Amino acid sequence: MFILGFHFPADMGNKIADEKVVEKLDAADIDVSGVNEIKMVMEEHGQVQELSYTNKDTFMFKALTHYIQTAETKYLIYTNRYQIAELSKRLDSDDETMALCKKFDSMAHFTVIAA
Repeated sequence: MFILGFHFPADMGNKIADEKVVEKLDAADIDVSGVNEIKMVMEEHGQVQELSYTNKDTFMFKALTHYIQTAETKYLIYTNRYQIAELSKRLDSDDETMALCKKFDSMAHFTVIAA
């Protein structure tokens, strides 16, 4: 099983505890100190919207920073976006993050960069 690009052994099954994913993300030692903002472009049905996410104290920010630093593309792959949003809905509670989770639930295309 892969969640956020992290491998979890098959003997753990299909239900991986949120804490185990957070442990892997923490162990990846992602440095968010130089990142003040995650900039995104969302494209859906011919409409383009620029988004900014700045809440550094969230799982969402750390997961997006990890994705940007490790992914081979600037496009936010749907599976990764879905996994980040689902975990963030359970681990974060602020309005900015919940609004972004709602946008991630769409079939829109996203590009991401750290600023």
